[in-house]
Formats: sequence, structure tokens, C-alpha cells
Amino acid sequence: MYRATVFVCFLFIALTSYIAQAMTDDQKAKIHEHFMTIGAECMKDNPITEDDMKNLQSKQVPTGENVPCFLACVMKNVGVMDDQGMLQKETALELAKKVFDDPEELKNIEDYLHSCAPINKESVSDGAKGCERAVLGLKCMMANAAKFGFDL
Repeated sequence: MYRATVFVCFLFIALTSYIAQAMTDDQKAKIHEHFMTIGAECMKDNPITEDDMKNLQSKQVPTGENVPCFLACVMKNVGVMDDQGMLQKETALELAKKVFDDPEELKNIEDYLHSCAPINKESVSDGAKGCERAVLGLKCMMANAAKFGFDL
């Protein structure tokens, strides 16, 4: 049920198709369990529909009423959004460094993350809540993934 959470988390920490090669099954299981816990917590206050989850899984931005705040909750709990509702590309890069050793891969991930840095300058009406910025971030990451060779 929370597979959408896993997708969102992996999307924002730039763990792309390389992850299958870079991690053991045990590591993947632990990450999956961690994200399922985060998803369950975020679903309590920001439940999303089955259709929203399907849209996330099919790499489309869902339009459900609670999606923006669900995304913000997940991003804040993972550490890629701060308490002020701003995306934290440095945190995402640090998480990626725990998985990837190849400097070239890390540079590509860094460039990818920096490609969405302008999102923090966008005007949003919900401020530190971060819901609107979370959707902007998701859209940007989805739009830019292919430019950097990521198959999200």
C-alpha cells in the first residue's frame, strides 16, 4: 500500500536504477521497512488514495487533495526537506554518498539534485508547511531525471 512512499523517497534521494547494483537485498529490505514506517505515519494525517499511489508509481504527479502534504511529510521525515519547507539537496547528496562510491555517479546525482535548486526560490502560499514546494520538487525531479540518465 505504501509503495508510493518508497518511490517518492527513492526519487528525492536520487537512488536510481543503480540501486539494484549498489545494495544488498538486506539493505534494500531495511530501507523499504524504514520508508514504509514513514509512509504509514504520513498517511495518518495526509491519507492519499489508491489512485494517487498508482499515479506516483506510474511516474505521474497525483492530484489528490492530500498529496502535497503527504509528499512534504515524507520529504521532511527522510530529511530532504527542512522544517521551513525548503528542499535540502545537500542532505539528499549525503544520503546518496552512503550508497554510491563512484565519483562519476555521485557527480551526476549532485548535478541532478542541483537542477531543482531553483524550486526553493519559488513563491508558495503555505510557507514552512512545504506542501506546495513538495509538489514543485516532485515535478522538477520527474522532469529532469532523463536529462541525467536516471530511469525513475
